[in-house]
Amino acid sequence: MLGYLLHKVLRKYKSNLIVHCDSNMEKTIWNPLQIFDYRANHKYAVLILNSALQWNDDTLLQIWKKALVKVTVDGGTCRWVDYLEKQEIDVFDGHHEECIPHLISGDMDSCQSSVLDKFKDMGSIIIRTPNQDRTDYTKALVELKLYTKKKNIELSKIYVFVESSGRFDHIMGNVNTLFKSEDLIGEIQVIQVSSTSLTWILRPGLHSIIIPKVLVQNSSWCGLLPIGTPVNCIETTGLKWNLNNSSLQFGGLVSTSNTYDDCSEVTVNTDTPVIWTMGIKPLTENINNSEVSNSDS
Repeated sequence: MLGYLLHKVLRKYKSNLIVHCDSNMEKTIWNPLQIFDYRANHKYAVLILNSALQWNDDTLLQIWKKALVKVTVDGGTCRWVDYLEKQEIDVFDGHHEECIPHLISGDMDSCQSSVLDKFKDMGSIIIRTPNQDRTDYTKALVELKLYTKKKNIELSKIYVFVESSGRFDHIMGNVNTLFKSEDLIGEIQVIQVSSTSLTWILRPGLHSIIIPKVLVQNSSWCGLLPIGTPVNCIETTGLKWNLNNSSLQFGGLVSTSNTYDDCSEVTVNTDTPVIWTMGIKPLTENINNSEVSNSDS
């Protein structure tokens, strides 16, 4: 009798998962092209972490200039200065106020004190965050929230510039901060931006990801990664290899090296937080071409 009851409970639980996966709920919209559309009027902040800035043109500079809040994190401050020098900009010459960070935060073990002093004299707010139980990235989101609340600034997105290669522990620490981001900053979309990829977290629910035409044409890669916990039920459309009420977990199925099914929209319906990551190299290579526009999405 006990076995029969347990079987009924399990069947009901599985049924509820599938109903949740198939439910007609409001979509969360993600539009990667917005990051590179300098004419777009969306309210965002930029964070630059201590990672090599592998941007050879002025794309990052243009994104920075349009940001409502500009933050460099510890050694990311020197990375920003180095990038500006490659753009033939001396941020300390008094003629480039738009390049000065609003906030500089971190434990400051990777940033020269002379650089911090110069930025402080030019108006940057320096916030030392020595707590070693949190990463500088995590602490920067906390400080960003306090700053926007004090200044009465409303953000819709935060673009975090960090490369997705290098030390694996740093990569996983950054992913961990994505999982924490809702508790740290609220429901603002946090997107990690590298020179070749975008990565963010999809919370439980229905998501629509607008895919730029150039990425579809080049069969750019994408993936869904169940980091931290198995995904019990996930369903997608618009991918070459779609998931149909599937489960994802390490040691089982993981959706890597996927791509798009000649479609300008990918939908993901998930009952568990899952990482979405996508290649953008064809997009950044053609960002100044007229063919890369919102109408192509």
